[in-house]
Amino acid sequence: MAQKGIPTDQLNNVIQVIQLGRKTGILLVERGEGGQLEKGMLQFVQGSITDARCNTFQGQAALNWLQTWQACRFIFTPNTNTVDQQNTASAPWPSQQTPPSARAPNTPKGFEPTQGRPPQRTYSADDGLALLTRAGLSRSHRHLFLLIDGRRTYGELIRLMGRSSEEVLQLLHDLDALGIIHS
Repeated sequence: MAQKGIPTDQLNNVIQVIQLGRKTGILLVERGEGGQLEKGMLQFVQGSITDARCNTFQGQAALNWLQTWQACRFIFTPNTNTVDQQNTASAPWPSQQTPPSARAPNTPKGFEPTQGRPPQRTYSADDGLALLTRAGLSRSHRHLFLLIDGRRTYGELIRLMGRSSEEVLQLLHDLDALGIIHS
């Protein structure tokens, strides 16, 4: 996000608005700068929080920490894909903090692999690449599409891409919007 996003004085108010609006999507948040920068992520399905990540915390511990945040910046990316909503509506809520040793190697701090279903292709590699080319999407989009095999978790995809979790989530969002993957 790097100094982008909408400023708020109380993150908990933003969370409540999303819950009351029964929204589905990803809320990315950050506060501080430089060495003091903290980032977090909340996933919502019809207003219910299905995943939370912040620093080395996940699940309820991450949500508890994020609810204490006051001045910060946020970006909410809605997901209106009904297939995704049906698949993630029953996604498990991680209830404990994952110890650092259980994290995938080289997974960026602040993001843990989700425990829901890994993304899957809806087109063959050749057909998907043709669609990506016609849509004018980047080489990074093509690279990520080829890495998606239905078994690799989000954390593994982030590690293999060598990019920030926010960048990979945006690429995944673009691929999903094109209809060539689903999660």
